[in-house]
Amino acid sequence: MEKMTLGQVIKHLRYKKNMTQEQLIEKAKLTRSQLYYIEADKRGIHLTTLFSICNGLGVSLVEFVSYLDDSLTPSISSIEAPGATIG
Repeated sequence: MEKMTLGQVIKHLRYKKNMTQEQLIEKAKLTRSQLYYIEADKRGIHLTTLFSICNGLGVSLVEFVSYLDDSLTPSISSIEAPGATIG
């Protein structure tokens, strides 16, 4: 399986679940612009937002991260930092 960027993973899983952007926005409690910028890889993402997106997509964080390019996967120490973002 080819590894993807954060935005590509979200888009891939959303398509796989036959979900529109509007449906994910509602389920993950995001704004339209947040999802647009995240899917376009134009913005980093807070860990809490990633959890919301995973919940909205109905996938675990472990499943989500398995799609990511290894160079994009943060170390545990960077995730634990206050206000940590990914991407």
